[in-house]
Amino acid sequence: MTLKEFIKTRTFKVNALVALGITVFLILFNIFFLRIYTDHGKSVEIPDLKGKTTAEVANILDRKNLRYEIQDSVYSLETSPGTVLDQFPKPGMKVKENRTVSITICALSQELIPMPQLTDISYRQATNLIESTGLIAGKIEYKQSEFLDLVLEQKVRGRTVRVGEMIPKGSIVDLVLGSAGDGTTSQVPSLLGNNLTKARSAIEEAFLNIGTITYDESFTSEEQKAEGLVWKQNPDPTQTLEVARGTSIDLWLTSDTTKIQKAPEAEKPDNSFF
Repeated sequence: MTLKEFIKTRTFKVNALVALGITVFLILFNIFFLRIYTDHGKSVEIPDLKGKTTAEVANILDRKNLRYEIQDSVYSLETSPGTVLDQFPKPGMKVKENRTVSITICALSQELIPMPQLTDISYRQATNLIESTGLIAGKIEYKQSEFLDLVLEQKVRGRTVRVGEMIPKGSIVDLVLGSAGDGTTSQVPSLLGNNLTKARSAIEEAFLNIGTITYDESFTSEEQKAEGLVWKQNPDPTQTLEVARGTSIDLWLTSDTTKIQKAPEAEKPDNSFF
């Protein structure tokens, strides 16, 4: 009997139908079993835990068959100690029951660190050291000295702080630099179109200070402000070419790129040959 003749027989047709039926049954059984095993279609919505104490968090999550773990502890002046600062998964996300929610809570007290040695080094070295030790570089002042642009004093909240004194981590450190006292000036940098990080760097390199920062109405969330761009500044480099070192520059930021216009070129002196 040839293969073609065998395929036409009743025996082959019956066996083929049985094999097909078993295959379909196994597929359907596996799908049904997996749905039960993974609890398919059953999920819970993550609640907003920000501002809640750990006791409140445990109570809220227990009612939803969820768990939590403290991932980190960070001090913040804007949040009550012992309450949630951040969480993951974020509020509104759908997860399976028994999922663990990681939370960051506000520390009960601010971490203290020793004030580093910032005097007798250059301004650039001092700012690098400040940032590497968990502090924040603040404003700069000038005092007449033979040691130009060398750090003479280090201050926190207007008070001179000695090396090794314990101060809160994240403190803003202001620096006093040496100046010739002869009216030394810096060129006003053009900051239009730069984000705040680049603008701050350019201002520091010019030995100037960050002034008031104003965000316009285009921002709809705090997270969006990190992407803001400078659309206006004061002093304006097209009108004021130079200012005394230590002068503050006010910045206006936007997320609307249509507001950002390229600064016009400063007018050239009348005696220019070009």
